[in-house]
Amino acid sequence: MTNQTIRVLELLKRFNDGQTVCIDALAAQDLWYGKSEKTIRRDLDAIKEVFPDAFSRINGKKGCYKAVTKKAFENFLNPKNLSLMVQVFNIAQQSNLYDRLDIEPSDKKIINSKIAEQKNIYEFKNKPFENAFSNFSLFKSLENVIKIKKCIVIEYETDKGILNQEVQPYKIIFMNENFYLACEIKNKEYEFSLFRVSKIKSVSSTKKTFHKNYDIDDFIKSMQTPFSRYSQDFRKHLIDVVLEVDSSKAAFFKMKKHLKSQKIVEKLKNGNLILSFKVTQERELEELIMKWIPFIKVIEPASLQEAIAKKLNFYMEKMS
Repeated sequence: MTNQTIRVLELLKRFNDGQTVCIDALAAQDLWYGKSEKTIRRDLDAIKEVFPDAFSRINGKKGCYKAVTKKAFENFLNPKNLSLMVQVFNIAQQSNLYDRLDIEPSDKKIINSKIAEQKNIYEFKNKPFENAFSNFSLFKSLENVIKIKKCIVIEYETDKGILNQEVQPYKIIFMNENFYLACEIKNKEYEFSLFRVSKIKSVSSTKKTFHKNYDIDDFIKSMQTPFSRYSQDFRKHLIDVVLEVDSSKAAFFKMKKHLKSQKIVEKLKNGNLILSFKVTQERELEELIMKWIPFIKVIEPASLQEAIAKKLNFYMEKMS
């Protein structure tokens, strides 16, 4: 086995492990010590002759190369990340979203191959969600006006008909399996609203631009549910909610935060958990509580206890 063969095999191993290979660094290592840059490039060229798509130059790093390989994906993929990746690339394949991703064709083949392979092992179940990227032009329009802070008029479908509303668009939010447009609205009744992107029929640009309200911007970052309600200095108006979870279901709340603000306050002697939440309005927790009844109960506030009791009574009357 020649010295060059040993060097080339070592380079192949590093690329397969997802390592970055830089000519300057190689020149200081034993296998290439004393070798010229020209010799090192010949080693790389030997790989390219047999495997043209084996590696690519890293933009912005002179003389550095890296390969995206199956081995590299195995190093960071777990079922949770893989589930998200499958969803993203399924959406990408069903639209022209791929055109906007800076991914080499050879890398796309690796990604698609890996996803196809894992689909034979995993079955990913999700709530039905909107294939919002089917209306790709709408998303591009929204992205553009958000970027340049331009006021727009949206034509929006409601239960009462079509609403035409001028808004100041801040962000597109993906939450609870749906896309929403988060906006500031200049009127007396509402300062902030979420609009389901799937219900936006058209977007018309105006000549007006706007400056962001940083309190609203902070609110958007802290939102926990689509029912988050904005008010000025919203952090001063957050509501404390305390729940008790039965010991038989406690593990589900230890393993996962159902809202970002969820905290375990106490573990009782019988194994029950006392949890606290901070929300903008009690409605933010109603869906979670209803989902876990009878294994969860409201400790405080009393007004939330009453709201849940009314809902349960209503359902019981409907069923009787």
